[in-house]
Amino acid sequence: MPAPASGDGRFSPSGEGTKWLIAAVLPLAVAAGYWGFSQNNRHKIEQSRGSAGTAQILEREIKPAGQQRPSGPPAEPSESLRGLGEPVLQVAIAAPRPSAPLADTSSAAAISPDGLYIGPICYGPGASEPPRCFRAQGTIAQGRIAGQWPGRDPGMTMFMVGEVTAAGGAQIRIDAARAGGIRSAAIDLSGTLQAGRLDAAGSFRNGRTATLNWRKQQ
Repeated sequence: MPAPASGDGRFSPSGEGTKWLIAAVLPLAVAAGYWGFSQNNRHKIEQSRGSAGTAQILEREIKPAGQQRPSGPPAEPSESLRGLGEPVLQVAIAAPRPSAPLADTSSAAAISPDGLYIGPICYGPGASEPPRCFRAQGTIAQGRIAGQWPGRDPGMTMFMVGEVTAAGGAQIRIDAARAGGIRSAAIDLSGTLQAGRLDAAGSFRNGRTATLNWRKQQ
């Protein structure tokens, strides 16, 4: 109820009026405070959710590919990464080159003329002797030819000496020596040394022919 006015014309609420006024205003103040609190809290929650979503998007975009969980086949670079201007690296694997063939050491060894040579020596028919052949051997070392073998007659030894040129030419001499150093026969031959083959032909001083065909032993 309205309180009576004071003697000076100003309104002076009574005790009962004040109670009714407080009772009417208090619920409104509480409701207004609760509404403001709820609106502020809702705004904070929405702002927090928005920040979390943005952080997750940025994390997915900038997180290294090696740390992300694979999900299906590899995809093309995302539009966001292309927008950042990051270059896309491509690695090209070169095909292995065929290895170079190793040098043929056996062919290189066959080119060298040094070594042991074995083969037949053949004499043509003589004045009183038929043609005949026998096997003999000799060595070639640093362009020198040397050989020695027993002769057909007792006490006779055959000695061979010679030279080989860089071009493959061969000059050979065979002497027959008896005990005491007496030489009774000599054969002069000329030929070639090529690819491990020593071939020569010549004659005795009396004109009897002789040939030599030897092969290098491996």
